[in-house]
Amino acid sequence: MILDDFRDKALETLQSIKGRLEESDSYVQLKERYESFPPLIQKLVAGSLVLLIALVLLQFPLSFYNRGSENIALYEENRDLVLDLYRIKRKSVATPQLPPPLEKTELEGRARSAVTAARVQPDQIKAIAFIDNAGATASGLIPKNVSQAGVELRLGNLNLTQIVDIGHALTNLSSTTKIIGLEVRPGSAPGNYFDANFKVVSFNIESAPPAKGRAKESGDR
Repeated sequence: MILDDFRDKALETLQSIKGRLEESDSYVQLKERYESFPPLIQKLVAGSLVLLIALVLLQFPLSFYNRGSENIALYEENRDLVLDLYRIKRKSVATPQLPPPLEKTELEGRARSAVTAARVQPDQIKAIAFIDNAGATASGLIPKNVSQAGVELRLGNLNLTQIVDIGHALTNLSSTTKIIGLEVRPGSAPGNYFDANFKVVSFNIESAPPAKGRAKESGDR
């Protein structure tokens, strides 16, 4: 019913436009000139006019097709981007959180426990002291926002088994703890005994200050 009404209105509009064209002086002049042409020229003019009208009419579906293709390409691009972001978010949620870093006193206590577990006698312990791995002699490869708590163990006259056991224990103190130095040299006792110096450090990445605080400070200035 709606389509029939639309068709009738369209036909009425076309008839009205046609009537106005036929009444215009320009249309009458063009018609007279067209009728004065030879039949071949008339066919060429009619064919050109039909081709022009066909091209004009084809512009509408072609424009819709091009716009649809662009929308599809944009959808595909955004869909892949959304899927990538979703995968990254899912991986970040699934990634286990790092345990808190060891404080100096806790690191020293665990280091002493590793030495005790390796059956090192008190007279073999030369020193267990804190070290400042972030001082003037620190490596430039470590970012400034990484805080470090370090302990150095100076042990004497160890056998190879004790060195291996202590090294293994210090390596597994924590996922944030790493051995950054190991020095082994012949010991003073006769036989296969060695002096060993271990340096172990617990790293912690300090969180950046909140952006609101920085904005407030800049506003106060």
